[in-house]
Amino acid sequence: MKGEDKTYFSAFVRITKAISSSVELKEVLHLIVKSICETTASKGCTLMLLDERRLTMEVRSSFGLSDRYVGKGPLLADRSIAETLEGKPIVIEDAASDPRVQYPEEAKQEGIASIVSVPIALRGRTLGALRLYTPVLCRFTKDDIDFLSAVAIQSGLALENAKMHEKDHCKMVNEQ
Repeated sequence: MKGEDKTYFSAFVRITKAISSSVELKEVLHLIVKSICETTASKGCTLMLLDERRLTMEVRSSFGLSDRYVGKGPLLADRSIAETLEGKPIVIEDAASDPRVQYPEEAKQEGIASIVSVPIALRGRTLGALRLYTPVLCRFTKDDIDFLSAVAIQSGLALENAKMHEKDHCKMVNEQ
């Protein structure tokens, strides 16, 4: 087993434990994006969810990126690396010149060179995207994409757990 595999595996175990031990969704999502950044030594990471109408994505958690970049404008589902929402991991090797990047100038100003975007899905329905940003041009390996995809699957489960906990909590309050 390569050293990278152990790092990815250790990070995956840490993220999975956090998801299973907390019902505080904001805390879990922050731990996910922070762990990904630290594990991959990347510039930043975001976890975004589609709105109810599936027209825009909202950043639910980010790490390593400026507030200015995170709040740069609406992320249109059909313009911001849209293939991810069709269930495919997408690699953007040069964010400044790739037409799939909705805000290339802002990415350049933020110091983002490459992006990998993987879908967050649950039971065949895409909920959003998990994105990793690097400060240098990068070619992502299959292991990189597999790690991010596995964490994205866990993120979908964390979202479902939070909804179930909220539903159970509301039910308990209504029964009192």
